Amino acid sequence: MMYSSADLKKAIEDGSLHVSPFHERMIRPSGLTLHLGENLLRPLPGKVVDVKNKIIPDYEELTIQLDAPHALAPGEFVLGHTYEAVTVGQNLGFFIEGRSTLARVGLTIVQTAMLVYPGHRERAITLELANHGVNTILLYPKMKIARAAIFELKSPSEQQYDDTGKYGDQSVVGRPVFENEFLQDD
Repeated sequence: MMYSSADLKKAIEDGSLHVSPFHERMIRPSGLTLHLGENLLRPLPGKVVDVKNKIIPDYEELTIQLDAPHALAPGEFVLGHTYEAVTVGQNLGFFIEGRSTLARVGLTIVQTAMLVYPGHRERAITLELANHGVNTILLYPKMKIARAAIFELKSPSEQQYDDTGKYGDQSVVGRPVFENEFLQDD
């Protein structure tokens, strides 16, 4: 069951969903508006990404400000994060998606990693920002960047992501981590 605005208010009140900072105007009819944080990571060219040998690109760290946005060029990709830190309780699922307004100019905010697992605690959500349009898009801190759709799990999760997940210790923008990427023979 997907949460309505009334359900979201109850989840925030009872603590099963925590968003910080939070303002009630972030609540939408069936979702929650999230904003862009100020830190970006831009992958640098020149490496072959190799899952088996755990080789990731080098990244340039960028900080955006209201008077110094990042100009995301057509075809460019950066990692970003939500301005808000989020906690997702063990009885909830959480999908993050882009905003229609930004999608209409070519911006996607998730490539495939839409699910935020139960047990994600007091951390920003890493965003995969890509400009698929033909025009440069300016990225500002605290701009509306995403919507979250929250749903109730049939039963509470027995696993809490931050207890076992490989990104549980990342507080802002998460670089990729390759570990256990292949099927293990028992």
